[in-house]
Amino acid sequence: MSLPNLRRVSLAIVLLSALPPLQAAEWFVSTSGSDSSGTGSIGQPFRTVTHVVDPANAIAQPGDTITLRGPAGNNVYDETEVRLRIPLTLRSHPGEWAHIRCPINVPDTVCVQIDPEASGSRLSRLEISGGYYYAVFLQTDWYRPGGESLTGASNVIIEDSRLHGSGRDVIKITPKCNNVTIRRNEIYASGASYPPGTPPEEKNAEGIDNVNGANMLVEDNYIHDTATTGVYFKGGAADALVQRNRIENAGEAGILVGFDTSPEFFDIAANPGYYEAVRGIVRNNIIRNTNYAGIGLYASRDAVVANNTLINTALSGHAALYYGVTFQDYEPEAGRPPNSNALVRNNLVIQNGRDCVGIRYSAELGGLSGLSGSPGTNHNAFFNTAGACNFFDRRPGSPLGSGGTLAQWRSALGGDAQSFETPLSLSADGHLPAASPAIDAGQTLAQVSDDFDRQNRSGANDIGADERSADAIFANGFQ
Repeated sequence: MSLPNLRRVSLAIVLLSALPPLQAAEWFVSTSGSDSSGTGSIGQPFRTVTHVVDPANAIAQPGDTITLRGPAGNNVYDETEVRLRIPLTLRSHPGEWAHIRCPINVPDTVCVQIDPEASGSRLSRLEISGGYYYAVFLQTDWYRPGGESLTGASNVIIEDSRLHGSGRDVIKITPKCNNVTIRRNEIYASGASYPPGTPPEEKNAEGIDNVNGANMLVEDNYIHDTATTGVYFKGGAADALVQRNRIENAGEAGILVGFDTSPEFFDIAANPGYYEAVRGIVRNNIIRNTNYAGIGLYASRDAVVANNTLINTALSGHAALYYGVTFQDYEPEAGRPPNSNALVRNNLVIQNGRDCVGIRYSAELGGLSGLSGSPGTNHNAFFNTAGACNFFDRRPGSPLGSGGTLAQWRSALGGDAQSFETPLSLSADGHLPAASPAIDAGQTLAQVSDDFDRQNRSGANDIGADERSADAIFANGFQ
């Protein structure tokens, strides 16, 4: 290129850099709009979300907002699959409530998909239902050759929404979808594609299913009536925080810190030991009526399970607090480590005949243990309305193979020195009554600074999710 031409190019770059940044646009969609004649203005909206996000139509640009009109009685958008390929905000119009409804009988579809290139997107104040697989799906590049070094849809926010009726999981997070925030939502009715009467063990339909996504934040949600587990994070998921959620009527577990993942989804460079969950924190949750563990740990490392309230859990098996084992598809290269270095403190457990704490052992694959070292349990409060709490440790050589009392557990495991078993009661919404023995009986923890109602904890902490101090009513629109 000649010098004069180079100077002209340089001048053009300078002039372009001096222009003000382009303003993000807002596009309106309405059930009374038109994809053919609409302009996307509030007065001439488009008809479908799919039309606006389709790159072939060159409408939405990165950073734009798509606002769905949702007046009562005229708010349902029947879409098959809404796919975000660039970062966008998808929301209802202020004061209205739009519903994106997708069928569950169209194979291989999801309702809303967020691609890796759409990282930074936000779903806000929407009802999203259906999807053959998922209501909301965060896609990943993991499946490409060499995908372990690639990315997933990250920095995504899902907030203030109602998500339900998916064929399988309601929210699915895939490997390398990092920094996902899920807050103040109602999440329910997963597994809609399974025939009535299908046993929970034959389903795979969580409220929130995170496989190897780091730094997930799940807070202030109401998660209920899930076909299987309310929330789990596994496959090497690191630094997840699950706090202040109410989880009820789970077909399997309430919250699982780790579970059981195929080895191909682990990042072996970051996690050579095949831990299912690393440094996960589960705090200030109220969990009620689960068929299996209220809170379970599977191949976890450095987990914190603190100040949770568990009511009538493990109705079909496991225990309220449970240390499980993982098989990782029986593949020879997998690690299948036991749980290690957990901190399990200040949890309030009320059972109705089912086990309070348990450690699993399996003789398969040369022997798999649910725990290595101390269980890390202390300052927990237990009550079984049907008699004494049962604590079991199935590992070879344990005197608690068929279970035992809290005193026997304390003697055998060397933990729970300050834990106690006594009659406990709660209000219908999980708050402590006056003069509860759980008040001021907990351990002050650096990892817990507030309670289920977002009230500050100070001084001697109460056991469980509630700090009884001028109790507020937990209100996110779904309580």
